[in-house]
Amino acid sequence: MKAKKILLSLNLLIVATTISAQITSFDDCENTGNPANFAFQNGESITLEANYKWGLVNTNVGEATLKLSKEDYNNHIHFVSSVNIKTYSFFDAFFKVRDYFVSKFSAENMKPSYFYQDTHEGKYTKKSTMNFDWNQKKLSGTKQRKKAPEKEYTINLNGCTFDIISFLYFLRNIDFGAVKLNSDLKVTFALDDILKTLNVSYKGTKKIKTKAGKFNSIEISVQLLENETFASEPEMLLYISNDKNHIPLYAEMPLRIGRVCISLADYSNLKYPVTSK
Repeated sequence: MKAKKILLSLNLLIVATTISAQITSFDDCENTGNPANFAFQNGESITLEANYKWGLVNTNVGEATLKLSKEDYNNHIHFVSSVNIKTYSFFDAFFKVRDYFVSKFSAENMKPSYFYQDTHEGKYTKKSTMNFDWNQKKLSGTKQRKKAPEKEYTINLNGCTFDIISFLYFLRNIDFGAVKLNSDLKVTFALDDILKTLNVSYKGTKKIKTKAGKFNSIEISVQLLENETFASEPEMLLYISNDKNHIPLYAEMPLRIGRVCISLADYSNLKYPVTSK
C-alpha cells in the first residue's frame, strides 16, 4: 500500500537537520556549546507534508507537525518535542495513520532523557517508552505490539546515542560552515532494545523549492535501513535551511516503487529570522 510506505518514510524523517550553530566538529556530540545559541526555542512549530511520486502519479498523502516546548523533567529543564503524523482523510479509508511521538532532551547538552511512541498504522499498533540514564550509561524501556504483553528491557548506552527525534535537533545545531565537504558522521540510534549505527554525510549547499517557498539549503545524506519499504542501498537526501534556524525543508527517499518527497509546508515561532528564503 503506497500510503503506508510514504507515512513510514515520514516517520523515519521525523521519526528521524551555518552560521551560529554550536557544534563545530561533525563527530563530536559531547560539545553542544552555549545553550543560549541553540538553533531552536520554546514554542517553535513546523509542519511537513508527504508526497508520493511514481510515473504520472503525484499526490499528497499526509503530514507531520513538530511542536517544541520546555518543561522541568527530573529536576532539569528539558526541551520537549511532540510529533503528530497523520494521513489525510481521503487516504484514511485505504490506510489510516495516527502516530504520536514525544522526545525530551536536555536544554543544556541536548542528551535525550525520555522517548515515547504511540503508533497506529492500519491494523498495526505499537507503544514504547525509552528512559536514558546517562549516569549509569543504561537505557531502560518498554515495548508492546497490538495486544501482546508489554516487554521490559535494559541495554548499555554509548556517549552518542539518540532517539530519532532528538537527533533531528542535534543535527540542526551543527555549524556546517566549519564542516568539510563530504565529511561523515556515525550516529547511533536507539530503536527500542536495539542500537543501530548509521552514516550521515555533509554534501554542501543547494537552492531548494518547498511548499513554503524557495530556500538556500544545506544538503545532507542519511543512510537508511534496507527493508521491504526502501530500495536497495537506500539513502535519504535531507535539506535544512542555510541560516541560524536550520529548519528541515525537504527530503527525498527512494522506495522499491517510486519515491517519497517530504516538504516544509509551514512554520512559526522560529528563534531567528529566516534569512535563507
